[in-house]
Amino acid sequence: MTEVKRKGPKLTKAQRKHFREVILAMREEAVRQIETKRESFIDSSPGSSQLDSNYAYHMADVGTDAQEREKAFMQYARENKFLTFLDKALERIENDPNYGYCVECGDRIPDERLDVVPHTTHCVKCKSKIV
Repeated sequence: MTEVKRKGPKLTKAQRKHFREVILAMREEAVRQIETKRESFIDSSPGSSQLDSNYAYHMADVGTDAQEREKAFMQYARENKFLTFLDKALERIENDPNYGYCVECGDRIPDERLDVVPHTTHCVKCKSKIV
């Protein structure tokens, strides 16, 4: 892990525990969303009961079904990517003393930001330069 020159107060044990709980709660919700998206994707896939209707083979319905499947798959993929970010954050909070510090400038990331985006590795100032 890259060592950054940390600026600001170190995270306390209680703060680390709090952010770990935030990450775990977000992870639990992400897993629930992934399962919902997966079921939605499977339900709208060819061969499901939706294709048994009288209108299933109309050209417009087939296009709509394909669009819905693609949308469900994209949402599923996005949730999986988010889950990966959360898993990496869990690893960092457990093993990296630099968790909570910006990897660019070394400033302490405000608790308010970590509460909302606990997987972040950048402060707002540095993140806005990247995006």
